[in-house]
Amino acid sequence: MEKAIELKSNEDFEEKSNLGLLTEKEVYEIPSALHNVLDQKDFLRDIAKKLIEQKIHHLFLIGAGSSYHAGFAISYMFNRITKIPTFTEFSMEFQYLIQPILQKDDCVIGISQSGETKDTIESLKLAKEKGCITIGITNNSNSNLAKVSDYTLELKCGKEKSVLATKTYLAELAVLVILSLELGRANKAVSNEEYNRIWVELIRIPDKIHSILPNLHKKIKERSSFFKSTKFCFIIGSGPDYATAMEAALKLKEGARIFGQAYSTAEFPHGPITLADADTCILAIIPHEEDKRKKHLINLLDRIKERGAKILAIYESEDPKSFPESSDYVIEVPNTYIDLQPLVMIIAIQLLTIEIARINGLNPDTPKFLTKVSNL
Repeated sequence: MEKAIELKSNEDFEEKSNLGLLTEKEVYEIPSALHNVLDQKDFLRDIAKKLIEQKIHHLFLIGAGSSYHAGFAISYMFNRITKIPTFTEFSMEFQYLIQPILQKDDCVIGISQSGETKDTIESLKLAKEKGCITIGITNNSNSNLAKVSDYTLELKCGKEKSVLATKTYLAELAVLVILSLELGRANKAVSNEEYNRIWVELIRIPDKIHSILPNLHKKIKERSSFFKSTKFCFIIGSGPDYATAMEAALKLKEGARIFGQAYSTAEFPHGPITLADADTCILAIIPHEEDKRKKHLINLLDRIKERGAKILAIYESEDPKSFPESSDYVIEVPNTYIDLQPLVMIIAIQLLTIEIARINGLNPDTPKFLTKVSNL
């Protein structure tokens, strides 16, 4: 464990401890926010049935920032569970990349916590002109996104006051998970056994997060000094964890002013590994499944360690014996199914961002140069 940061006075301690209070409060509200999403199961099931009845050919998930990352994270599940080809794109690129190939039997899902992201709203309007079904996922049922959508899926998180998306990000993930499950069921693309298994685990997630938050936060406070002097960090993972790596990179930039760069495990050796040295920090997102993606990541970390880089692992396991030897520090989170890993892994990164910001005297509630809604 790194030596604790020495503060100059009680006044200094009080000032630093007040930083990020809004963000921290909203992280601790995540279990409640997830329960609110789960309560919408029947409504989401009805939407899924309507989409299958209209025989949609493709699904396009669009958004910006954290909302894009939420769509990307669950697109893996959409493709696996629904068997409907699903693609994720930045809403600002939608008109150039996706609009030319849209068909009237496609469905475009715009994700925006505020419901006021200009590019996302404009993209849904373009999709409607092509005769597509449009869905808006937002925390504001009176927003412009809700007004232009055929269907609106509400996050029901309550007001999120911190600029950093925390509870709304988890709510977006949960809405998308439920929609993919219900689409898979309505499309008869997922077995009843797997459907029930995932649902049972999803219902457990809010309580899992609630039970781990105090101890997880305590451990992260102890390890946050590991990042005290860090200016640059690679975040690596694969599958849905790659999407989490992208969200982690954004959170570190926004909240802690660390330049984070996400890479998939397979892509990191293609050039970026040359920058992994003693001045580099690596944040690795490691699943518990003993599969190919985990094996490749562990092998990659061994190579990186030989170059002297510092490695912090977010590890989905409760067995210390299984922690990768190449890691300097490990933060454990509970095991869950691959489709639900984004909901668990990101909690540690949100808390880590808050604590790194604090030890550097930054306020993640109101990051410099950022506002809650960003439009060009």
